[in-house]
Amino acid sequence: MANFPGSAGALPDTYVEIVTNTRAANIPGGVRLAAIIGEGLRVEKLVSSAVGGGNDGLDSTFETSTGSNGRYFILSESPLTANRTVLYKNGVPLTGLEEAIDDSSFSSLYDYRIDITNGQIELQSAALQDQGGAYYISSTLNVGTGTISSLTLEDDNAPTETWNIRCASIRRDSNGDPVDGYARFIAQGTVSGVLLDGYGNQVSWQSDGVVVSNGIVSFAINEGATYFEEGDKFTVKVKSGALSRGDSLVAHYIPTGDINDPEFFTSLDSLYAKHGEPSTTNRLSLGAQLAFANNTPGVWACQAAPAIPRRVSYTLEESASGNDAADDLSFALPLGVVPDTDTNINFFITDPVTGVESQIIPNKVEFYDATITASPTSAFHTSSTYEYSYTVILDADYEIINQADDGVLTSVTGTTATLESDTITFGILDASSTRRIKILSPNDNAGTFEVVSVNSGAVTISNAGGFTDETAVEFEVLDNTGNGARILFTDDLALGAGESLRAAVVDTRDASFYDVGWQAAYEALETIECDIVVPLPSQTISSIFITGRSHVETMGLIKNRKERMLFIGAINGLVPGNVIGTTNAAVEDLGVLEGIQGDSTAEVLAGDTEDLTDYGVQSAYGTTYRVVYFYPDQIVVQIGADKTILDGFFIAAAAAGYLSSVSNVAIPLTNKTLAGFSILKARTYRRIIEEQIANAGMTLVRSVAGGGTVVWGRTTTASGFPEEEEISIVFIRDRVAKSTRAAFKAFIGSAESPTFQGTLMARAKAVMDSFISSGLITAYRELKVIRDVVDPRQWVISCQIQPVYPVNWILVKIGVGIL
Repeated sequence: MANFPGSAGALPDTYVEIVTNTRAANIPGGVRLAAIIGEGLRVEKLVSSAVGGGNDGLDSTFETSTGSNGRYFILSESPLTANRTVLYKNGVPLTGLEEAIDDSSFSSLYDYRIDITNGQIELQSAALQDQGGAYYISSTLNVGTGTISSLTLEDDNAPTETWNIRCASIRRDSNGDPVDGYARFIAQGTVSGVLLDGYGNQVSWQSDGVVVSNGIVSFAINEGATYFEEGDKFTVKVKSGALSRGDSLVAHYIPTGDINDPEFFTSLDSLYAKHGEPSTTNRLSLGAQLAFANNTPGVWACQAAPAIPRRVSYTLEESASGNDAADDLSFALPLGVVPDTDTNINFFITDPVTGVESQIIPNKVEFYDATITASPTSAFHTSSTYEYSYTVILDADYEIINQADDGVLTSVTGTTATLESDTITFGILDASSTRRIKILSPNDNAGTFEVVSVNSGAVTISNAGGFTDETAVEFEVLDNTGNGARILFTDDLALGAGESLRAAVVDTRDASFYDVGWQAAYEALETIECDIVVPLPSQTISSIFITGRSHVETMGLIKNRKERMLFIGAINGLVPGNVIGTTNAAVEDLGVLEGIQGDSTAEVLAGDTEDLTDYGVQSAYGTTYRVVYFYPDQIVVQIGADKTILDGFFIAAAAAGYLSSVSNVAIPLTNKTLAGFSILKARTYRRIIEEQIANAGMTLVRSVAGGGTVVWGRTTTASGFPEEEEISIVFIRDRVAKSTRAAFKAFIGSAESPTFQGTLMARAKAVMDSFISSGLITAYRELKVIRDVVDPRQWVISCQIQPVYPVNWILVKIGVGIL
């Protein structure tokens, strides 16, 4: 078997072992490649400026633009990651539904639907727009009391527009009075204009109850008790998902194929095309921006999944009443949001006086318990079984469509009442058989009620026992086409008066999309050749950095033959004492994504929320020379039009870009200026603190105009060997290993001969001489070529080399006195 450290199962190939001598060796030359890992989001402009008139996109088969109607589009990449696609029309996010697209219609609650398996998008078809309980409204100036009937939208692809249906003429009798049934109306659309019939005449309606169609809308006009007069008018509105002239349509999405798919880019534009524009959430592109600002010829980009399942925050209560009734302990979640059963929900309460938000950690009770759903109050809110707890239930047979707490309830008859709200305008859909109104408070009117009718934006509901007039009614609009999720609190968690409640929820659709420690992302980098790895996480940062250390050390093993270094840095909020190791850091000061406030409910209730953690660089990375840790803890970067404060570890991307632009690997990073960011004055330290930072294994960067200057480019090792402390020498070691492997690769699989040993010696000498001539080493000695004593199939070439050392200190001695 092969005979070298870690050789078990090694395949036939050339392997190189580089060890540190107490007196060193050197190696320059070669281009270094950096790999940046981060989260990204593909942005695709489906339509920059629509032609309109149904001439945009594809037809309903998604195969041709012939027969397009402005509603069907397809993304360039698929399949897609679930629940991560957002469609923007003219910059405004639309509400989407993920399902297969067929000939059937989909719920009007959604603006579009998308098939994530193939990237097909269907915008909502055109529909008559509800105008507060009716699809048309009569002008308040109308003389006639007639109505419109049988109003129908004929064209599913009609544009968004308003139809003004105006009385153009009437027939009068000999006395000058209007004649019943002879008023003539013309319909004019704000987009379509006045349409003509097959003979070139304006399509018109007569007030005789006969349905007429102009190809877009059809209806009949009926006379009332008072006849129509010229100028009487009706208004009909059409809302269409189809693009109108000048509209833009942009999709933000994550194809599954983009995740853990490292690709080399030589331009920012091409990288942005795949991974999206830089932002505080798109850290992959942001890191690439910094690398290219330092003249890198190119970078490997690897888009990672989130380190933990995505949490989305929802404000459940704007201002609590301070009571502990059932409605004060029940909080509806938005349409379609169903919390994952295997994760906790994080809760945050904001004090109404101080405005300070703090986290509470109640006990989690298993979600979706049918017993609790059947009787939330007795089975949970006030049950002695549960204390300081929360759970989630699904509303039996109903989904929460809307909710408000400003309802005004007014009795109409002994069994009916109207409900109106300033924040919710009720419409025709609310009068459908699937809708119900659930009143939560006041208790006198609490219950779930059927809808009788909707008129002028108010809904009429019925109850055999009647209603009591009330204001400030808290209510929900329910629909039985789905099940709605709501969070329940026990009564000992009741909010104080004026407090607001925010919840961070993991949706079931997001629960499986994550990569703990970015393990899969690092594994993807095992397939490429690179010299520097730069992870730029936003969550569980320390965990991802430690996984990165393991990755570079594993790749640097003799058997794996992919030597590389990890460039990381400080999290925003880590003061010098934290990273030097003299003071532990409170995770609360670093944000809830690094830690949480308290380990238990008891700690939170006691106010004991300072969980201290050792963030000392030597504690985590002092035993390795394959990690470079940059400091200070924050920098300022221009993102679009804004200057944004980022974590200090983003310096790593700038440094990786700079080193990639320098062909001679022997040139140290010390005293070099990095660009693309600035350092605030508050991150300027006294000389003694700078020395402590550097001696703790960190690469300190000082503020200069337009960037930062590296005080000392060094690794995190505490070994004391220059050959391991200096970044340049570690790169020299790696370059020698890679170049030597390539030089002897051709010999693998050959048959030895009487001159084989001499041939290897000649090649070895030539390789070492080339290292000297190219400036990679200054000297070599003890070059030997022997057959391995354990396995005769293995030949061992050994040599001592001296690397090019960086010049870090110059001492000038000057004697002063009489000469």
